[in-house]
Amino acid sequence: MVVSVVDKKQMRQSFGQASQSYDGMATLQRQVGRELINKVSLADNALVLDVGCGTGFFTQQLRDVAGLENILALDIALPMLLQTQQRVGCAKVPLICADAEQLPFIDNCVAGIVSNLALQWCANLDVMFADVKRVLQPKGRFVFSTFGVSALHELKAAWAVVDDYPHVNEFCSLAEVSAKLQAAGFVDVRLEKRIYQSKYASVIELMRELKGIGAHNVSYQRNKALTSKGQIQAMCAAYPVDEDGQITASFEIIYVQVRNKG
Repeated sequence: MVVSVVDKKQMRQSFGQASQSYDGMATLQRQVGRELINKVSLADNALVLDVGCGTGFFTQQLRDVAGLENILALDIALPMLLQTQQRVGCAKVPLICADAEQLPFIDNCVAGIVSNLALQWCANLDVMFADVKRVLQPKGRFVFSTFGVSALHELKAAWAVVDDYPHVNEFCSLAEVSAKLQAAGFVDVRLEKRIYQSKYASVIELMRELKGIGAHNVSYQRNKALTSKGQIQAMCAAYPVDEDGQITASFEIIYVQVRNKG
């Protein structure tokens, strides 16, 4: 089995290039964000960090729905942050261009850290969780959503017919996420798994959407050579099609709520 390791340079480039197209295609990300915001419970004046803010949809939700007044927005891709800055109500939100696994903050400085469908791009969740715990105040809240292990399993299976390279990023299981959070020292660990399914006219339409939101394969073990037309045709032929000629893509989403010790 090939172990997937995230290529941060490629990831930063992919999301930067997708900053203009992201909002037009990120339907699932918005849906999950609306679910996640209902799990955020913090005082209005609490200092909150939005990690992997992207174009600022969830940042805006934090302000407009959760009623939070002091928000920091962090993303690894500068073009994404510039889109956040253009969003209604977010012009004055402090923006930080940094890696989620190396948070540029002093210890115990924020009351809450939130993240909507971004942490699955971390190379090492153990490192990320340890840094979140360091930055959070005692009893601070950490609330996030992330892709689960079975996300895009249909696409993975179709590519497996073509070759042994990883074509879809690898994600952690709910049990793995839970164990890593507990190992980092978080308490009141609450996790919930949901499966969302989306229909597409073709596999190419699905792949176009993934590209449009920056969700490229960013594994170091990916095939660096150009994918041939024949390989794409073989993958598409292996992907199950329903009686209406459409394909289904499944997305396992894990919702997480934990608390720092205090």
